[in-house]
Amino acid sequence: MFGRCFRVTVAGLRWTRALPLLTATIACLVIATPAAAEWFTDLYLGGAFTEKHDVDTNFPTTGDQVTTLDVTFNNSFVGGIRGGYWFPFDLGPLNFGVGLDISHFAPNVSRQTRTFCARFCVTGEFEDFDLSVWTIGFDAMLRYPLLKSSQFPNGQLQPYLTIGPAIFVAHAEDSRNFEPSNQSDTDTSVGVKLGAGVAWLFTKNIAVFGEYRYTHFSPEFTFRDDVLGNANLSTAINTHSVLVGASFRF
Repeated sequence: MFGRCFRVTVAGLRWTRALPLLTATIACLVIATPAAAEWFTDLYLGGAFTEKHDVDTNFPTTGDQVTTLDVTFNNSFVGGIRGGYWFPFDLGPLNFGVGLDISHFAPNVSRQTRTFCARFCVTGEFEDFDLSVWTIGFDAMLRYPLLKSSQFPNGQLQPYLTIGPAIFVAHAEDSRNFEPSNQSDTDTSVGVKLGAGVAWLFTKNIAVFGEYRYTHFSPEFTFRDDVLGNANLSTAINTHSVLVGASFRF
C-alpha cells in the first residue's frame, strides 16, 4: 500500500511540475499562430523624381568620348500594378511574400545648356531627349503586422519593405543631338528596385497604402552620326518615387 501511494505521489508531483511547462507551450503555440496565406493586387499612381547624372557618348569609330555633365531629367508621373502572395509562415514577427510589379515612367530630358567635356570642356546645348521606361520588378517582401484582431488576423496596420532585381525596358527618342535628326533606340537592362511603405486596411480585403521607391539602372543607346560614325550614349537613371494606391486582398 505504501509503495503504491508513493508511486502515485511521485507521479502527481511530475504532472504538477509538467503542467506549467505544458501551459506555457500551448500559450506560445497560440501566440505564434502563423499568418494566413494571402493573394494581393495593388494599383498605384505617383511621382517619379530622377537625379541629375552625367551622360557619356562614345564613338567607337574614332575612339572619342564626350561627357555631358549633370544632365537634368524631368519629373514624371508613374503608375503601375503589382500582384503577389504572402506565404502562410512567419520569419520571426514578420510575414514573407513575393510580388511581380509592372510600372511606367518617363524621365525626359528637355533642352538645356550643359558643359561638354572631351579633350577640353565647352558649353553648349543638349537638345530634347525623350525617355519612356517600363519596369518589371521581381519583389521579395517583408511586412510587420500591427493591430491584429479577429477581423484583421494579419494586422490592420502593415509597414512593409520590398527589394529585388528588375528589368528596365527604355525607349529613347533623340531630337537633334545626332545627325540625322529624330532617331530612336530601345535598351533592355537589369537593375534594382527597393521600397518601403505602409498599408492600412479598411476591411479584410481592401487597403490603401503609401510607398517610397528607389530604382537604378544604366541604359545604353546607339545612334548614327554622319560625322563621327555610330554613337553609344549611356547614363545611369537613379529615380525616387512617391506612390499612393489601393490594395485588394484575397
